[in-house]
Amino acid sequence: MSRKQRPTRRALYRQRSEKSGLPPGSLVYVGDRGGSSVRMTLLDYSDTGYTERLIAAPDECAPFRQSQSITWINVDGLSVPKTLEGLGGAMGFHNLVLEDILNTEQRPKFEDYGDYVFVVAKMLEFNTDAGHVKPEHLALVLGRNFLVSFQEVAGDPFEPVRARIRTGAGKTRKLGADYLLYSLLDVTVDQYFVVLDRLGERIEQLDQLILSSESPRIMGEMHALKREILFLRKNVVPLREVVNTLRHSDSALIDEATRPFLRDLHDHIVQVVDRIETYRDLLSSMLDLYLSSVSNRTNTVLKIVAVFSSVFLPLTFMTGIFGMNFEFMPLLHSPKGFVVIVTSMVAIVVVMLAIFRWRRWI
Repeated sequence: MSRKQRPTRRALYRQRSEKSGLPPGSLVYVGDRGGSSVRMTLLDYSDTGYTERLIAAPDECAPFRQSQSITWINVDGLSVPKTLEGLGGAMGFHNLVLEDILNTEQRPKFEDYGDYVFVVAKMLEFNTDAGHVKPEHLALVLGRNFLVSFQEVAGDPFEPVRARIRTGAGKTRKLGADYLLYSLLDVTVDQYFVVLDRLGERIEQLDQLILSSESPRIMGEMHALKREILFLRKNVVPLREVVNTLRHSDSALIDEATRPFLRDLHDHIVQVVDRIETYRDLLSSMLDLYLSSVSNRTNTVLKIVAVFSSVFLPLTFMTGIFGMNFEFMPLLHSPKGFVVIVTSMVAIVVVMLAIFRWRRWI
């Protein structure tokens, strides 16, 4: 997937405002990762062979709507609504479906339109250079013998699925389009584990840093990690319900042979959600540990300051008394006065330190 930066909130709000007042089904691209063109590829296959080529115009897809073979149409780029509208017309998609495809802020969802089902998910990638999780909108439309996938930009984690189709390995060419839908979602969920592994490494590094330092950047790093975890939770938890609904759906498009695989996919998503919740609890515990560590270090410093203040308080009192400008004062004119006073001050310091040590204050 492309390594562009995540859109700012201000940019997303501005794009959302462009749809204000428009009727339902209005096709407006909401996102900032689209280029100036749309690239469509077709992969048509059966158990005996496959055909792969580029699609020049959306109308070329219409014959594959009723094809006896399985057809996978992949669309890279969502920034040209006219092209998507033409593809939707050729494949018979409702305008509300096209609207959700163009809305990259759409949360994961499942909708059954009878002749086809519509699934929205999020592809996630950890951008090592920027140090954050980068999402990409993924929309899937499943028909009887076809699957159309929509992505924001070119590049995806689906190459292993394409390789299995080209070589005939596995079950992909032996089962229907619903198994292809499962395969794409399965690869997408596998990427979640990769992202979680990267976040886990960052959390482990931060945990070690907390115990060895109190750098101001720790709070910023912790806040960034919590934001990433919340972002993951927002995009993964709804997908768990989507897959659960999909595997229990009574749609004729979901074959009984595919349901065990969907159940396994649901289990994988549950594992992802469990890890996300674990990381969230771990970050909360680390925050408490960090604040406690800072508080303990502060208390230690304050204790040392209090000890020094307590030791010098009587000394300050004595110097204040003997520093008064009175003519008649004890030891004022004595040759041994200075020695007596200094010896007394040293004795006071030794006694107070001994008491502090005996009481285990130092």
